[in-house]
Amino acid sequence: MNDRKSTKSKELFTPPSEKLELVFPDRTNEIDDDSCSSNHFADIFNHAVNKPTTSLLDYIIYVFKQLYNFSNSNHYHPSGYWRYVLGVYKNLFLVFYFNWFSIITSPLSSLAFITIYPIVSLLLFLFEIGLKICLEDLGGEKLIQTIREEYGNSAPDLLYSNKSIQIVKSTLPSLGGKPVIDRRINRNFIGNRRILTFDISIAQTMTILSSLVYERQDEKITKALKLIAQIQNGKASSQHEEKEKEFQRIKCIAKQLIWESEANIRYIADQFNLYFSGVTEMRSLTGPYCGLFWPKDNDKPPFIIVTFKGTTPTNYSEFLVDATFQRTDARPFLFGSVHQGFYESLFAENSCRDRCASNVRDPYYVILSAIRQKAKELLANRCSDGGTNPQPVPVWLAGHSLGAGLSSLLFARWLKCPDDLGPLCRLCDAYVIGLPAVGDNDFASNFASCTNSNYYQPQDMYTTPPTLWRIVNQFDVICRLPPGYNSSIVGNYAPKTDFFNYAHVGQVVQLTHPLLNDEPLKTYPSPYETAAVIEVIDTASSFSTSSLAEKTSNTELDNNSEPCTPVPEELQDERLIPTAIRHASAKSLPSWLKFLMQQLQYSSPITMLESLYPFFIRDHIPVHYFEGLDKIRDYQFEK
Repeated sequence: MNDRKSTKSKELFTPPSEKLELVFPDRTNEIDDDSCSSNHFADIFNHAVNKPTTSLLDYIIYVFKQLYNFSNSNHYHPSGYWRYVLGVYKNLFLVFYFNWFSIITSPLSSLAFITIYPIVSLLLFLFEIGLKICLEDLGGEKLIQTIREEYGNSAPDLLYSNKSIQIVKSTLPSLGGKPVIDRRINRNFIGNRRILTFDISIAQTMTILSSLVYERQDEKITKALKLIAQIQNGKASSQHEEKEKEFQRIKCIAKQLIWESEANIRYIADQFNLYFSGVTEMRSLTGPYCGLFWPKDNDKPPFIIVTFKGTTPTNYSEFLVDATFQRTDARPFLFGSVHQGFYESLFAENSCRDRCASNVRDPYYVILSAIRQKAKELLANRCSDGGTNPQPVPVWLAGHSLGAGLSSLLFARWLKCPDDLGPLCRLCDAYVIGLPAVGDNDFASNFASCTNSNYYQPQDMYTTPPTLWRIVNQFDVICRLPPGYNSSIVGNYAPKTDFFNYAHVGQVVQLTHPLLNDEPLKTYPSPYETAAVIEVIDTASSFSTSSLAEKTSNTELDNNSEPCTPVPEELQDERLIPTAIRHASAKSLPSWLKFLMQQLQYSSPITMLESLYPFFIRDHIPVHYFEGLDKIRDYQFEK
């Protein structure tokens, strides 16, 4: 029975040819109808066409890039590394120029500045060389492309399982229903402590969606950028009328490529009864980006989930963002000082050069505009379907790793300035997975102050601010980076420029190891947060809580766990069908990789590769967070 079903599935989902000259279905009208997708294309197009003014730093980077271009490869060598190096050593110079006496007063911090920055710079340099050799010279790029087409970018057992679909669908009503604070009415305090509600199903849903945004095909974004660059480089026809036609043709193709890059995400989101659209590429293209999820059913309360993509192991530009961990002044938008890479990816830069340029990029404004516009559309659709007195649309935040850092900063901005969202939106909780430290003690203390501000106004129960849930695996090393004091006592005395002046924020939900702890869950506040009683609930407890490993083993799925519904007939002739949904037979993989998979008994090369990670990196993978949350559910509701 399994063999016959598998054969039928493979026939149904046989991929079309991969030749680039295939004509794709024209989806320009579909893109224009979706306001978020249209804004996303405008964001990419403006970033690609408009170039910033040239400064002394650009000339210095150009010289460094020429020295670095040691090969005859035709591939473009990004200047991001040299910009990173110059930024690091500029920060190093300023630290000691204005506080040279710190060598005596803070010797450990000074030693860290002198050693860690050069070591990280060297490791990034070697990583870029190794990545270039593996991808371009050893055929790794073709292999990765094959794996992506066959199995997706992230955990197929998490995204394509029937259980994940059930969890998300069962959780959607609670995302758009009554606010979490309604469950705190007359229960805001127990004695001298208040109650906070942590929802396991919402946490798992956010983990799934945070993993889903990794499924974007960045190579299509790159192709679109190259097409748009033709306009800037004058490769189009020189005649005005012909140039305008060529411009419109290139623009249409680029728009379609951008739309197709998110096809896998939209198709899987459709299984969850969700829509998805990318919003902005942040400050760098083909790096971290932001997208929105919202429900398909207009007859149910609407909601919006803001999700940021994390770090892909083969995306060098995202590693540069992660490694730019020197802090920058965040007071223009937030408070204190925060991780420079995260901050500059999300908010407009305040440098004179960008203020004088005509193409100032402000990802935060793009995200905010998209949320306001989508909330207006959702409320209008609900009113047109007979809804009365619509409540503000709940806005949730999610992210993993780098995406968790960006979500935390966006959450902090809305805590500080809740009016930014406007009257049509209401900020809800943020569920962030594998969050590193993002700010100093000033940032953490002000973050806690905003969180606590309205808890002591019992006359207005609807002003209770939302909570940032920082979900961490016990051995996840990323959650302990950058290294910091993470103490309200030490932070009170630590200098502002101290290397270790980092502190975590939010309420911590730690997934513990069974060999070290009897309970799979440990909750506690971050150093500056107020202690609270954590109420663990589960809005999707109506279905079986069997573990993901039992549901999707390393063998082929059985009859009861077929991952997704069949692809509609009108999509079967496209290359947009996510091949991972087919659970491909691995025929296109190299023989040596198939041999390893057979010997180690893995059905997916992604799962096999993840098993080779050291435990402190493996615990950072979203699927392990999902399994840890499953254990919490089993413990909480079966004990």
